Amino acid sequence: MKKRLFFLIIISLIALIHPSCEKSDGSFPSSKTLTVNKFIYDYMTVAYFWNKDMPQIDYKLEKDSEEYFYKLLKQPDDKWSFIIDDIDALMAYFEGVQKTYGFSVQPYRLKPGSSQVIFLVEYVYKNSPAENAGLKRGDIFYKIDGQIINDTNFRSLISKDNMVITLGRTDNSGNMIELSPKISISSVVMNLHPVVASAILDVSGNKVGYLAYTAFMDNYDSALDNRFKEFKMANINDLVLDLRYNGGGDVSSAQKLSALIAPSSAIGSVFIKETWNEEMTEYFKEENGDKPDLFLIKFEPQQHNLNLSRLFVLTTSGTASASEMVIYGLSPYMEVIQIGEETHGKYYGSVTFYDTRKRHKWAIQPIVMRSENATNNIDYSKGLPPTKELTDNNYNAQLGDPEEYFLSAALYKIATGAFPDTDLKTSSIRLIQIKGFKDSVDPLRNTMLFKTPKNLKFPLKENEE
Repeated sequence: MKKRLFFLIIISLIALIHPSCEKSDGSFPSSKTLTVNKFIYDYMTVAYFWNKDMPQIDYKLEKDSEEYFYKLLKQPDDKWSFIIDDIDALMAYFEGVQKTYGFSVQPYRLKPGSSQVIFLVEYVYKNSPAENAGLKRGDIFYKIDGQIINDTNFRSLISKDNMVITLGRTDNSGNMIELSPKISISSVVMNLHPVVASAILDVSGNKVGYLAYTAFMDNYDSALDNRFKEFKMANINDLVLDLRYNGGGDVSSAQKLSALIAPSSAIGSVFIKETWNEEMTEYFKEENGDKPDLFLIKFEPQQHNLNLSRLFVLTTSGTASASEMVIYGLSPYMEVIQIGEETHGKYYGSVTFYDTRKRHKWAIQPIVMRSENATNNIDYSKGLPPTKELTDNNYNAQLGDPEEYFLSAALYKIATGAFPDTDLKTSSIRLIQIKGFKDSVDPLRNTMLFKTPKNLKFPLKENEE
């Protein structure tokens, strides 16, 4: 099946005007705002998955394009569609380019009921300011620029371009003890490589591969090939895929990763079924013919396919969208053993739309389709439940270290055939995670990103005003 059957259009835009939507001084929106509103209306009316449920709003009366877009979304179903006023920055972000310190952090409350917040480092990117500063997984900082972090300032403090971090550790009472020296760090624009850790481990004579993958980006597909080539050459018997910190991304990369893992007998079989709204379904049929495999994404042959019969996946509530697709897409064909927390629960794909007439820099990322696996056994109301439940609040070792909390549970299962009755590792602190932090600061998270060749015309009359 040709790729254009799997991916919707990305319509290019380079602004000829200022990207912001001006408000007029009168009772009606400015002409620039009307242009953006019309763009939003056109694409949402045709492509939005829940287009039949959109409220009837006259875009000609809406003075704020961002507010107008969010008024159109179906509530409470749609928690993921978004609008942005800088398409260039968004596309760079989807390719892993961003201004960053080069670490992933998670905020926690220091104690139950306390307003004090601490940041724990989950992982550090190679060749980043964070790595150069000596930061590593498990480090705790509780002050930024001398201010104690709390539940009202933690977002603004961590968003600074430059900061001085005060590291700490907890005593037996759970209070912070300051560590020296303080660390000065500045953010830079860099490419964030999604393979943050990999290893080949020996477990009771069996070779086990480990891969921590943080985002699905097709410009890093060659890196996946390289890692799986190493796994294949090492004749690994099992794979532990760490998706705890992977909020999604490009569907084509999720398809590739799954085909690298799957049993060889699954190649050519259905990986994902696509469901679009009525207008888009008819449009694709008219363009391509009503073929039996029109809305199917299949496992494609991969040179370094591992031909595994089971897969261990590490998950958290931040494991979302394209990451979840790997789990439920593979589950009809092999045993998938999920360790950790229930996943985010997003089974819907989106597309980046922007103006082909180059009149503004706004773009929308609306939900346009729902994905199903070969047996359609997904409960769309919640995330994927773990086989073995663990909470990701124990940063006892580096990713890929056999002693690391989650990985050690998987290795124990591989070695003994059963999970331990109690936690393998103990932690000096058990913290309360502040949920939703990453969703609010990272637009790549929770995406199932579809693309299509530019020569596929979208069913809109763009010359209409």
